[in-house]
Amino acid sequence: MLRIFVIDGDATRRAQVCRLLMDRQIHSEPFETTEEFIDLMPSRGLVLYCDDGQDVDCLVEAVEQRSWLPVIAYAEQIEVPRVVSVMQAGAASYVAYPIDVDMIVAEYSKLEGGLADRFARRDRERVARRQLESLSNREREILGCMLDHGTSKEIARTLGISPRTVEAHRANLMARLEVRTASQAIRIAVEADAFRTSTIGADQVGATALAADSLALAPILQ
Repeated sequence: MLRIFVIDGDATRRAQVCRLLMDRQIHSEPFETTEEFIDLMPSRGLVLYCDDGQDVDCLVEAVEQRSWLPVIAYAEQIEVPRVVSVMQAGAASYVAYPIDVDMIVAEYSKLEGGLADRFARRDRERVARRQLESLSNREREILGCMLDHGTSKEIARTLGISPRTVEAHRANLMARLEVRTASQAIRIAVEADAFRTSTIGADQVGATALAADSLALAPILQ
């Protein structure tokens, strides 16, 4: 069953929106403030957010970090500059009040397929991050170099250590990650977004944009 979370500071309008949804047998939960909703932060559903001029960025950021629920904003008066601003902040759609329930359901249906992919990616990222946490700082550094430099000799030259030391760390990190090839190890780093977030070394940030595509060439690293 679709759950819709209604965030609206106006009690009368909030109750009207929830009543419209309940009349269509759609489960709704009202919230007076964004902060109240963020404290709960459910994992599934849809957020209906009354755009009353508050900072929508905070809501979208919290949702994307913790659950990735789609946010549909609404307002009694539609102002194009404001709509553009809210959409750029990450809202999935923007509709007029009074709410057209059929339109809301249709919007959610269009988003639902993409949400499944996003949830799957988030789960993979969570698992990958836990795997990277098992590595030592040096092992993370070696993993970061594996994409840019590849061979143990090149990594050793970059880090100023011996190739034998690189090979030892490389064998250890692959054992900790429970992988057999360099490409599998790099994929875990990519899924954890480690290149972007500097989890494995700030000097590897430049590799992020091409990381996923580079996996096709990974056999040369094995």
